Amino acid sequence: MGILEKIKKNKWLAKLLFTNPPRVTKKIINGFRHEKDFYHVENTHVDMKELLKCALCPNMCRFECPALRVTQKEMYAPATKARLMYHGERGNLDLTDLHTAEVAYMCTNCDGCREWCPMDISTGDLLVQVRADLVDRDIHIPGTKEFNNRVIENQTAFVPDTFSRDSELNVKMDNPEVFYYTGCVMAEKKPESVKANMKVFEKAGIRYCTYTDERTCCGGPLATLGFNETVKEFARKNLDLFDKSGAKIIVTDCPACTNTIRNTYKALGFNHKFETYTSVEFYRHLLQEGRLTPTKPVNISITYHDPCISSRGKMGTIDIENARYIFSRIPGLDFREVHLHGTVTQCCGRGGVSHVHHPEISDTIGKQRIEQLRETGAEYIVSACPACEEGFMFNDGNPVLDIGEILARSIEE
Repeated sequence: MGILEKIKKNKWLAKLLFTNPPRVTKKIINGFRHEKDFYHVENTHVDMKELLKCALCPNMCRFECPALRVTQKEMYAPATKARLMYHGERGNLDLTDLHTAEVAYMCTNCDGCREWCPMDISTGDLLVQVRADLVDRDIHIPGTKEFNNRVIENQTAFVPDTFSRDSELNVKMDNPEVFYYTGCVMAEKKPESVKANMKVFEKAGIRYCTYTDERTCCGGPLATLGFNETVKEFARKNLDLFDKSGAKIIVTDCPACTNTIRNTYKALGFNHKFETYTSVEFYRHLLQEGRLTPTKPVNISITYHDPCISSRGKMGTIDIENARYIFSRIPGLDFREVHLHGTVTQCCGRGGVSHVHHPEISDTIGKQRIEQLRETGAEYIVSACPACEEGFMFNDGNPVLDIGEILARSIEE
């Protein structure tokens, strides 16, 4: 947030100071002077000052929170979660009580809260930091530690042969322009989408590699759960592989992978120089540069689910306009906009790895979103996030396509 935006958002403070009686103004100023007494706690990952701001908020974002909407329990409203975790970090609540610790995980990290917050605070980001503190204290709610161990053992969120099962996905061109980093979900659940993306690269004349026989999970799901030390190990392996490939550009078919490589790795101390793009970002560049020209009419109707991670939050709104630009270039495509889209998209339920530790809540959130998408009457649900697509398919949202599949159909000879 820029300085001018901060001034606009906080101008009410000046009015508060100058319109109250002197004794009230004095109390307010003393409160600011001694604020560190309330938020300073040694050795925490979480920003206690931001956590306290969220905890003391009147909770204007509560109606947007999918965890609250589904559970209908006030303790899972964003500000209430922040309040409870603030007291947990200060030692006022026992976080070894897993019922209390669980509150930090009752969040899909959809960042809808930030969208409505006058202070631009993401409760989800704060809760991720709380989870890292819980991991450091060896406090784990059911499912999370087991998931971490499985990813370490298999080098993926699924099974050991997720990346090696299909030899067609393993590409090692000399002097590649792009390292196509296939996400775990895409390789395991939608290999046909991976092949569609490969077709797009080939049609555009892109030299690319995948190294699926050597690559590992990006670590993004584990970062969301607070297992930062594991993420560092995956970061080292992947960055070494990128170096080995010779590619300077990383294109992923999963925005969570993009966010992990672009932002999380750097936050954990890996200041690499690789340009990292979502497939949607990259495809728009190809279309604008004339390297790709869709000519074949697809003759289908679609609606589009904006993934939370690439429509708001840390990655900004990078793919909202990009996706619609791509659709505008595809002949014969009947695009039907769902009511809640763009920055006010609604969560698919798979964020925050919720399907691992709270599967019923995750699925209920997903089914609510599917109903919204179906109301458009479109033949296909399309997205650009494999986790969203997997969640929709699992909850009978078929047929579901990835944006790369739509584009590939339009360039077939």
